Amino acid sequence: MSKTTEQPEDATPETATPEAATPETAAKAEPAPAPARRRLTSTEVRGYLMAHPGFLARNADLLEHQALPPRSDADGDKVVDFQRALVERLRTDNARLRHFQSEVITAARANVSAQGLVQEAILLLLEAASFEEAIHAITQDLAPVLGIDVVTLCLEGEGMEDAPDLPNLQLVVPGTVDALLGEGQAIRLASGAFDDGTLFGPAAPLVQSQAFARLDLGDGPVGLLALGSRDPDKYDEGQGGELLHFLALVVERVIQLWLRLAQA
Repeated sequence: MSKTTEQPEDATPETATPEAATPETAAKAEPAPAPARRRLTSTEVRGYLMAHPGFLARNADLLEHQALPPRSDADGDKVVDFQRALVERLRTDNARLRHFQSEVITAARANVSAQGLVQEAILLLLEAASFEEAIHAITQDLAPVLGIDVVTLCLEGEGMEDAPDLPNLQLVVPGTVDALLGEGQAIRLASGAFDDGTLFGPAAPLVQSQAFARLDLGDGPVGLLALGSRDPDKYDEGQGGELLHFLALVVERVIQLWLRLAQA
């Protein structure tokens, strides 16, 4: 019989002593660069979708960019594929909605820009130190601030030969404002050229769109604030006139203030 040599219980097995790290071994220990990303194959995409049936439900927007296959039960012209028609309709409605959203955003930005111009114009009017400066600001300085070509102040009256001869101050016959705006109406926006020089004077041939606002000058004559632009799309009947009406109210107050000061 062979005799087995027993080791004492407190003996420990011999272990290899780790070698000290060297620059060569450290370089070998660095992780290898990640492999270049490759394109998925159609089989892999199909397999993923089969394994995750809820993926397209959670990412429904992907269907808008995919071509739908014809239904297998559609038999030429005998069967109408309502599901396919419904999807196409939803796509069309979605495109129309996005276009409408873009138009709303554009209109909102234009409105904010117009508000800033009107506010700047109002500050300009409030800085006038005399009646003459106020009239000059209305007829000469408002146009460049508002980004248009001409602004005139029209006054109704007869026998006003003593009225000052100022640029862009137009004298018109009584009833002109009601005929232009409609009786009781405050503003009007219109595209196209129709003024014969009565409202815009020498600048009339240049004007391709215009905006008008009635001015209530108290005991004075009926007035009209006329804004003209060479841009045919600057003003049209479908635009809102709230900013124009507010600007006209400020012009009214400024003129009335200086008229009261002159009579004091």
